[in-house]
Amino acid sequence: MVRRTMAVSILALLLAAFGGADCGTERWAVKVATDPDTRFVNAAVTLPVTIEYLRSLTAPRPLPQNGRVQPVETSVYDVTATLIEYKVEDDGDYHLVLSDQSGRTVIAEIPSVGCSSGSAFANLVGAARLTFDRKLTASTSFQRVSLPVQVRGIGFFDFQHGQTGVAPNAIELHPVLDISFNPLIPPAPPTIVRHRAVGGGGRLTACTPPALTFMVSKSKVCSGEPVTLSWQSSDNTSRVVIDGIGSTLPASGSTTVGTTVSSAYSGHASNTCGIGPEAVAEVTIQTGASASLSAPVPSIQVNQSTTLSATISNATGWNLFSALGNGLDPASGSTNGTFVINYAAYRGGSDTITLSANGSCGTIQRTTPMSIMTPQPQPQPQPQPGYLRCCDGTLSPSCTSCANKSGCCSHHGGVCGCP
Repeated sequence: MVRRTMAVSILALLLAAFGGADCGTERWAVKVATDPDTRFVNAAVTLPVTIEYLRSLTAPRPLPQNGRVQPVETSVYDVTATLIEYKVEDDGDYHLVLSDQSGRTVIAEIPSVGCSSGSAFANLVGAARLTFDRKLTASTSFQRVSLPVQVRGIGFFDFQHGQTGVAPNAIELHPVLDISFNPLIPPAPPTIVRHRAVGGGGRLTACTPPALTFMVSKSKVCSGEPVTLSWQSSDNTSRVVIDGIGSTLPASGSTTVGTTVSSAYSGHASNTCGIGPEAVAEVTIQTGASASLSAPVPSIQVNQSTTLSATISNATGWNLFSALGNGLDPASGSTNGTFVINYAAYRGGSDTITLSANGSCGTIQRTTPMSIMTPQPQPQPQPQPGYLRCCDGTLSPSCTSCANKSGCCSHHGGVCGCP
């Protein structure tokens, strides 16, 4: 088992180095299992299901751009079906069309290992690609086959773009973690249904469902920043549905949407010819700067020094200020991380050190107090009553009278203060 894992790891590195595919963007982290919610996916637990079951699941809208819809997108499903079409997509995915006996289809995708860097399941994806490549050779054009397969993959809700084999709810197995061309129970082949075009006098009446176009005022925003979502249908008489916004919208218009989480807004236009392909507009929440500032000791004396600790992330630059004008080194920077700041106290009093960090979503400030104490003059010792003071400041241990001072401070500079 260790040797096989090492072999797959080496294979993944080779494919990553020479894959050359342009990776996708739409919910891409979820597609390749690099999103934060991947930790909820347990690949050791597999749910055997049918294509009919997958197509019956409710497709939520809007879909989170960098998170998973639980429990569907945190579950691993096992489907036995017939592979009827396949190709390699522009983003390097192997696009597989799976069919059941009744001709119902779903899509399964095996990502390019080069585009799955950092995925918790990169080794499984690499092994699935290798298994597929040993059996078939994918090209940029669809190839038709009729092969029994058993596919294991993570549930994923895509958007409707008229993809070949797409389910009504756009459910997919993405990424595929394992594929076998020798399933334990071979599936019944799909029933072939032949459709006959109907038209008067041998001519077809042209009727095309409308296409919907989305536009956003800003695709990358800070949390809470308003965004204007605009839409336009190719048919001015069509009806527009945008999930979470409205189901009877005009053919064109705009609205302001909230931005607290990264989201992908979707919708479609429809007319008497049918429902057009799903349009998608993505809005990504940018991560603003974060910082912390602390002083290990709350107070020092004038002309002393100490150190402060500062942690900065997602900042384009930062500065430090002392309300009393005391020294800070370094006092500014443009890199992120944890820094030790040397603080030198030139002036006494109550000081406030302020850290300002600039980021894509504005400037944030963090402060820490510092008390600078000024040393008080030490009181001079007073002579004890009855004893003579020597010239070096000490007191004679025995002499108490100037009249008898001879030899009293012979080792201390003599007696001072006597006539």
